[in-house]
Amino acid sequence: MDAAKIWRDHCLTKEGSLFGTDQLWSFGGLSEVAERFSGAVERGVGDFYDKLTQQFEGASPSACKLMSELLWILYLFPNNMGPDSKRDGIRKVWAWSGAALEGEQAGRLLSDDVLKGLGSGGPGFMSHRPRELGFLIRAMMSLKSLRPEMQMSLLQDAWAFAKWLDEVPDEGRRQLKLILPHLLFPETFERFSSGGQVRQVLNAFANLPRKTVRQMTKIELDREVARVREELEKSHGGPIDFYQADIKAVWDPSEEVKDAPSPTSAMGTDAVGTSSATAPLNQILYGPPGTGKTFQVVDRAVAILDPEFLVRSEGDREGLKERFDELVDEGLIRFVTFHQSFSYEEFIEGLRAETTEEGSVRYVVRDGVLKSFCTSQSRPFKIGEQFSSGYVVSRCTQEILWLDKPNGSQLPFPWEVLEELAEIVRRGQITVQDIRDKKVFDLVPHCRLEKFLVNGYNNIIPVLVERLLERSSQNRNDILQKKVLIIDEINRGNISKILGETITLIEPSKRLGAKEALTTILPYSKSRFGVPVGLHIIGTMNTADRSLASIDMALRRRFVFEEVEPQTTQLEGVEIAGVDLAQLLSVMNARIEALLDRDHRLGHAYFLNLQASDEIDQLKQLFSRRIVPLLKEYFFDDWRRIRLVLNDQRKKDPVDQFVVEGPYDAATLFGPENQGVAINGTWRINAAAFGRPTAYRQIIGEPNADR
Repeated sequence: MDAAKIWRDHCLTKEGSLFGTDQLWSFGGLSEVAERFSGAVERGVGDFYDKLTQQFEGASPSACKLMSELLWILYLFPNNMGPDSKRDGIRKVWAWSGAALEGEQAGRLLSDDVLKGLGSGGPGFMSHRPRELGFLIRAMMSLKSLRPEMQMSLLQDAWAFAKWLDEVPDEGRRQLKLILPHLLFPETFERFSSGGQVRQVLNAFANLPRKTVRQMTKIELDREVARVREELEKSHGGPIDFYQADIKAVWDPSEEVKDAPSPTSAMGTDAVGTSSATAPLNQILYGPPGTGKTFQVVDRAVAILDPEFLVRSEGDREGLKERFDELVDEGLIRFVTFHQSFSYEEFIEGLRAETTEEGSVRYVVRDGVLKSFCTSQSRPFKIGEQFSSGYVVSRCTQEILWLDKPNGSQLPFPWEVLEELAEIVRRGQITVQDIRDKKVFDLVPHCRLEKFLVNGYNNIIPVLVERLLERSSQNRNDILQKKVLIIDEINRGNISKILGETITLIEPSKRLGAKEALTTILPYSKSRFGVPVGLHIIGTMNTADRSLASIDMALRRRFVFEEVEPQTTQLEGVEIAGVDLAQLLSVMNARIEALLDRDHRLGHAYFLNLQASDEIDQLKQLFSRRIVPLLKEYFFDDWRRIRLVLNDQRKKDPVDQFVVEGPYDAATLFGPENQGVAINGTWRINAAAFGRPTAYRQIIGEPNADR
């Protein structure tokens, strides 16, 4: 926080420098940085610094120094990136100026105590680093463009600064809108970097409806958090921190880190803005385990049903998940997981056994997941509904509408009669008023309906036909209504068995509402069924379970397949006991791809919850409980290839080898005689290696690496 004050005093209230005596923080200097940066660092080949190097090739020394100091601000808050990685990046960019980064103040501002961070930015912070940096540049340019007295006014008024910063245009919801107010006014604003966590706190302590909290502006949320803090400090009898164990357990009882892959992490930088108009009706996300496929369907579903909300909430995972849950509650999203015993009867329709009140068993046709999701549950008439003419609906079957007449008798109306009259009205040959006036057979002389029935009930039939016409309009809306069906692990089910004849109906051109729409008669209910054009189907497929090549060709023709690969972007700069996680994952995946295939690589999600640390415990738990057991499964206990993935064969010290030869050879076990039988080698896991940082460093590079 002292370092943040130096930044405010040297760079914001003045135009000086953090690390030197130059005048860097001016509108002109920021303009050159903005022109160089231009957001293109989000695209291209290479890591963050490779792209940044290309952008600043030929830039003035002052622009390079200013970009280095902007990175220092960007890195001041997050603690899930290690001080060494932060320092290396800041020094690398400063070096582009041709000057050395040295001096007492530079050493103090680049010390571990300053760069260790204040709170987790989450893995999403790393993948959104270019956007956060772009926002920081725009915000500082906006500040420096103001009159000096206005700048000073903002820097002296916490709420005025926060309100001004919130109005600076951004792409999605930038974490810096939460971080910068805390750095400059820590006594007023909390050390949150996630808007979702702010809402979690208020949902737990503010005694407000969740909907009200979700609709509050950033400043309204901040003021409400300040009020909650006052109440908690009174009850606790002193200062509190929202992350202290007893308070955090109330608003976030889960011990797991909730940050996860961002919407752009595997969809590309344009995916956040993808509208439902361009989203394919049928898509499957496939890739190795742990790449965030199931995680991404939340963003995909919201992008289809509420694209504007997705753009506004980019980077706010909690807000996106909350909106996703709301859409589920509204009946617009349904989630199902395929498995080996999943059947047609569960997905389309089938017979179900039910016990009657008398204790006997009867079989009834019940809709499955797909049919019930596609079919409108609304009926044109409700049992007990009474019309003004005195008729009451008593029963409604697929063939007959039963009405109780005012005199107590029953009147059965065949649906075919009512539908025929409604169709004649749709064609414009008659109007509903013509039915009331008994002109149907005058205007349509070739009509084969029963004349005495139609003219004899001209008081009730027009009412029924009007209702059918309204339902037709509603059915059209149902067909166009966007919905999302998510099928997790779609490759684990027997696709031919589950989809049956509906494999044709899900084709975009065969959907209800399309020109080439098709329907089929289902075997159990004997009713017609089609898939509406508004239904989007998103599947996920784990390629480690089943290769893409083995998928039913009929399914492959009807779905757009998108590979979700392991991403190391979110792991850049995160080190545990000197082990660079991004390099570790990249090297292991390259070896797995060479020894096995690309479908069995390790996903980045396995590493996302790890925080930068000098202790090895996190890696020890991950490798001993998840990574090594997964490798055993991948290679069918072929320990020699597992050793190649872990680079054990190149480690000179056996203590650093995760897999070592067993203590007994064939001669010891069976004697020196030649038995004429192939003997397997014996292997065992070296538990001591899991606790040694050098064992992990040597997975990446040469043996006995000691960096």
